[in-house]
This record gives sequence, C-alpha cells and structure tokens, in this order.
Amino acid sequence: MFLFRLLSLTDYLVLTQEGVLSLLMFVIFVVPNILKLTLPLSLLFASAIVVVRMSGDREAEAWMASGVSIYRFSRAPLVLGIFFATIAAASALVMEPYARQQWRKFKWMHARKGVESLLENRLREKTFVSDLFQGGGTKIALYVDRIDQGRAGFKGVFLGINGQAGQQGSQILTAESGQLIKDSESGSYDYLFELRNGRLHQPLSDGSWNVISFDKFKISLVNMFQKQFEIGQFDANDMRSFYPAEYVEELRQLRNRSDWGSNQRSVRDHTYFYEQIVVPLSCLFFPVIGVCLGLQDPRRRAGFAYLGLMAIIFVFYALIMFGQQMAVKFVLPPEVSLYLPMVSLFIMMIVVLFWRHRHPPSTNFSEFVGYEGSNALARFHRREG
Repeated sequence: MFLFRLLSLTDYLVLTQEGVLSLLMFVIFVVPNILKLTLPLSLLFASAIVVVRMSGDREAEAWMASGVSIYRFSRAPLVLGIFFATIAAASALVMEPYARQQWRKFKWMHARKGVESLLENRLREKTFVSDLFQGGGTKIALYVDRIDQGRAGFKGVFLGINGQAGQQGSQILTAESGQLIKDSESGSYDYLFELRNGRLHQPLSDGSWNVISFDKFKISLVNMFQKQFEIGQFDANDMRSFYPAEYVEELRQLRNRSDWGSNQRSVRDHTYFYEQIVVPLSCLFFPVIGVCLGLQDPRRRAGFAYLGLMAIIFVFYALIMFGQQMAVKFVLPPEVSLYLPMVSLFIMMIVVLFWRHRHPPSTNFSEFVGYEGSNALARFHRREG
C-alpha cells in the first residue's frame, strides 16, 4: 500500500529540492491511513496463524480436553482486539487529520519557496515563463512587458492557463498593470498578484470566446504554485483534515442544507467518516473469527482456514463499498455504510463461535451447516407430524 502511494510522489520529489525531507513528510502523511487498514487484517491473520500452529502441535487439543471452552479460549484475542481497535481508531480519527494538516503546511512552505525563487530569478521583462505550475495537467504561461524597480509593479501582463479537460479549462488574462502584494492576514503569508484594468478570455464550446472586463483581479501565486505538488486523492483539500468534533459539526450542517438529497459530495463525506469508525471497530471481531477458523484438526491442512479468512475480508470490505455506493446513489441512507458491515461482522462472529462451541475442531464449517440444516429439517418434520 505504501509503495502504491509512493509512485504518485515521484514527480513531487523531482520538483522539490529537499527530496529526503519530502519523502519523510510523505511517510508521516500516509502511515496513519495505512495503519487503520492494515491493523485489523494483521490481527485477523495473526490470531488464525497462532491457533493453526497450536492445533498442529496439539496444544489446542490439550486445552479443549482440560475443559476450556471456545468462549474462554477467545478472551485473550478479544482483549487484544480492544487494544488494537483503540490504536486503529486513534490513527484514523486523530493521527490522520493531524498528518493531513501538517502535509498541507509543508506543501504551502514549498510552494512559497518556489514563488520566491520565480520572482527573484526567473521573472524578466519581455520573457515568457511557460514551464511552471504544471500540476494536475494544468500548464500556465506568464509574460510581463515591464517590471518596476523592486519588482512590486508590472505593466502589460499576460497570463495563460491551459487547464486539464473536464476541469477548469483554458483561460487567458490580460491586464494593463499589476501589483505584487505580500499578504499575511491568515498567519502564513502569501504572494497576491493583483491585476488591474484587464480582461478574462474564456473559450466556449462553439469556438467563440467569452470576454469579461475587470478592474481588479487577485490571484494567489502560492496557491497556484501549490498545484504542481498535488498527489491525487491524497491531497484532497476536504473534510478529511478535520478532527472528529469538527467533522461531526460539519456533517450536521450538511444535513441541514437544502441540497442534502442530491449532493453526492456531502454523502461521500458522511460515508468516509463512517468508514473511519467501521474499520477500527472490526478489530473487535476479527481476532475471534480468526481463532474459530484457525482451530482445526491437526490432520487437516490449514489452506481452508486461510481461504475462509480471505472470504471474510472480501465480504467485509465489499459490504463497506456496497453501502457507500448505495448511499451515493441515494438508494439507502449513509448510515447503511456504518451499520451493514458491523452487523454482518457481528453475525459472522456469533455463527463461527456457535460452530466451534457445538462441534470439535475435526468438523468443517460445511459439515456444520449441513448438520444443523438436517437437524432443523428433522425438527420441522416432527412438528408437522
């Protein structure tokens, strides 16, 4: 998972001059997101592998022969699951928002250094600067006819934006004059490029141009320069950087909006927050399920146990994705992405616990289902008779 995210960082490491520091910050940024996903899976497989070894060494038989039930056998993994659920929840709800906030600050500082380097070394009169701001498929060209002393004022400004298809699109800004303003109102200073007495040219689908005149037009150079450091979905400037209290308050406001029933972005924000809760809580159920599947006859191979683990993982994450898609399409409420996986996982745990309590490790799950089904059918026939 980490290497998959690292591939998207290649361009960023090339663009920045502090490759090692950038890589370290990226590691800190992605680890909480990976940790919340890998802890439950690691716990599930760890509990199964330990019990498979105990079954192979006949230690599990000694426990069962001494009167230890599967319920008592599962106490220690359950306590371990509570501990890891706490870690995974802290990683998802606290560490991940903090890492996202720090990553955005780190990007902002790099972008500001890039703007300062541009203003000092590359911006010249009557010279096109066309190889900058190339993040996310967007290319920007800047031309200035005359620069005042001190680089505070400009004359004859041309700014061309060639946006990626389906996003902002192409735009051309021309202005008689411009001024560079150093803004520090937000606490982290920015460079604002204020264009005066200009026109904004936007192409239309029929081949013509829409021209809008303006007296003043402000552009954040740092924010624009920051786009070349974007790394896809991991750089989304959204609610994922909110702590739980802020997130819940924002969700409450989204539900009160008039477009709640048709705004997919709001529903996605809801389902993402529920995912941050569901995945860590799976640590409470996975170790018990792993113990029940790993406890088996030592004469049997462990392949079926691991196959069962993979099936459990597939069903769990498929239910999460199913709930999210149904919510985004407004078929089911967003809460279904929270309750459906948790209830299903709880039922799975109860079923496998009942299986191992009623039948010895020599019984496969398919045999248990057939046995219980035949008993239920026999009871039904006796009642009917």
